[in-house]
Amino acid sequence: MSLQAAPDGLKAQEVERGNGRFNPRIPYIPKKADELNPDRKVPSVKVTLSTGVESRADMWDGSGTKEQFLCHMMTMRETLGGMGLFLRQQQAKQIEEEILANAVTAADKEKAKASVKKHAKNVKACKEAITAAEEEVSEAMAKIFSTTGNFFRGDGKTLWDKIVTEQTERDPWIDLRGVEHAGVRGKNMQAWKDCFMLMLKTVFHLRSR
Repeated sequence: MSLQAAPDGLKAQEVERGNGRFNPRIPYIPKKADELNPDRKVPSVKVTLSTGVESRADMWDGSGTKEQFLCHMMTMRETLGGMGLFLRQQQAKQIEEEILANAVTAADKEKAKASVKKHAKNVKACKEAITAAEEEVSEAMAKIFSTTGNFFRGDGKTLWDKIVTEQTERDPWIDLRGVEHAGVRGKNMQAWKDCFMLMLKTVFHLRSR
């Protein structure tokens, strides 16, 4: 198959499909997807970046080429970062880890003191701080998952929701390597990354390392 008209500066034979015996300068230039379906309108969703700037991002409805799907997934991840969602989760997780580390240190120090009442008061304060930190991490992850879902619609949304359910709500659940795990996984950052990869694998056959 060849082009109906060769690009300026090239001969028709230079843009033919290769036949195994020769490699043309440009192996083959397919028609653009927009040319194949010029009336197709790509749906979009409004997003607000961390800078306060409002923009629009394309949604994936399950139709299009593999290249378009890959571009969509990469752009979606960049947009989520631009919205500050990943940063919020990282900061919340760091605070949670620091509180847990300080709670252990504080508890060890209080055990050496005679005031049991004061020790109990500090432990209660630490538990409340830990609970608040855990809730912030949970809310940050819930926001990442829900916002990611906004980048899909139709068949694309149905597929994403199915993957998320299987990875975060099933007991047991199966990881990327096919290993089964007991218990509900929940919505954490590794779960989101796995859902992202599984969504890619619906179109691209990727090997898990």
